[in-house]
Amino acid sequence: MLTKERLFYLLDKVEQNRIIHVKELAKELDVSESTIRRDLAELEESGKLRRIRGGAIKSSGGDIVTDHKEILMQDRMRIHYDLKERICKKAAALVKDGECVFIDGGTTLVPLMEYLQDRPVRIVTHNYLAVAKLRNPKALVTVIGGEYMSRYDMGGGTMAAADLEQFQFDHAFIGCAGIDSTTGIAYTTEMETREMKKIAMENSAHSYLLIDHSKMQVHGFCKFSPLVAFDYVITDENDLETEYTENFLIAE
Repeated sequence: MLTKERLFYLLDKVEQNRIIHVKELAKELDVSESTIRRDLAELEESGKLRRIRGGAIKSSGGDIVTDHKEILMQDRMRIHYDLKERICKKAAALVKDGECVFIDGGTTLVPLMEYLQDRPVRIVTHNYLAVAKLRNPKALVTVIGGEYMSRYDMGGGTMAAADLEQFQFDHAFIGCAGIDSTTGIAYTTEMETREMKKIAMENSAHSYLLIDHSKMQVHGFCKFSPLVAFDYVITDENDLETEYTENFLIAE
């Protein structure tokens, strides 16, 4: 297969599946993994897709994340899941028995439920992906309802916000669409999720932002918080050196 034909094949594959993997593609096309990585680098440079560890995802139009270009949550669950587990394990270690925590929406926070559900803590969440991980939990879990936001698999809207206002948390674990370490701003994709995050942070003694390295230097549609508002930004790595990354906590 010629290089041009291979590039068209990769584009068609990422359009259909949203996520593609280097090892699988190398096997399918009978070429080396380094060849596939070079092809993906070329396609990323032209803005056709975005590389991730071990593969690539459909491009969201550069480094701007917007609501209508977000990939499906089922697909996002598979992206960097091992890193999300490391990050959530680090976050769970900050929680003491008897405390009350908020788990935000999004796939990054899902493993946190697995680390906390067998402990004597109280968990409040509107993240239905996380709720699906419950297996006869020891923790007392309160699920926030409201309007079902199918794109994000979570509860939202005015009813959910009003319910969330009633709680006081020891720890609020928050996700986001991306951060800009130069300006020190965290972004979300739209206003509804932004409101839930802000309420949880305002009602919590401690707040933490959980992100993996793929969300570094990624702008979103909606600003929601300066990084300095968090006790820690918990992530898998930090090769950025700015004044806004001093409170980064690295999950080994």
